[in-house]
Amino acid sequence: MNNQPRVILALAAEAEDEFIWNTVRTVQTEMFSAGPVAIKLAYFGREGALQTTRPFVATRWVTNTDEMADIVRAARANCVCGCFIETGNILEQALRETRQGPVQAVVIVGDNFTGDLDAAIATAKQLRAAGTRLFLFQQGHSGGTEDAFRALAEVTGGAYHQFNPHVERVAGRLPGMLEAVTHFAIGGMAALEARGNESADLLLEQMHAADHTLASGRSTRR
Repeated sequence: MNNQPRVILALAAEAEDEFIWNTVRTVQTEMFSAGPVAIKLAYFGREGALQTTRPFVATRWVTNTDEMADIVRAARANCVCGCFIETGNILEQALRETRQGPVQAVVIVGDNFTGDLDAAIATAKQLRAAGTRLFLFQQGHSGGTEDAFRALAEVTGGAYHQFNPHVERVAGRLPGMLEAVTHFAIGGMAALEARGNESADLLLEQMHAADHTLASGRSTRR
């Protein structure tokens, strides 16, 4: 597993939303069929008797669909929705993981940015320096969250996508995007270009734009 590309998939929805969990359940096969990859699921678990905040839980690295199915079932049973979730906590955990080995992509699926954006940006820049890109998928239409998620994606050369669950149930774009991120983690930009589908093209467009912005020094986040 140490030589396999690694992807962190973090679920950070404050609202109770079975759609996101169902998406993770159904996209597992596609993510692992992209090639050899290790995936770590991150979520927020239940409070213990003496805890005042929910613990952030990052599972073990898994490398196949059966393992992932078990992890998702356990996580769904222990996840608690409806509280503030600081995006920075996820980024800090991801940064710790990069010190153990390369992490090609961090995916955050959430509905609200909470926390210190400047601190999150600083951590995101460290992730980019470690070779990690952020892919942020926003449920809902919070303008402040969109700005924050876009900024985090930009400073890492990643991508942002806003989705509406009612539309996604028909269009199925979110699963395609998650699959495309896995292809990127395994084969880089060339793998996305080879895919040549809508999801891959949407990611590529933003990633190329972010790379150009970073290279030219015109990023709005210094």
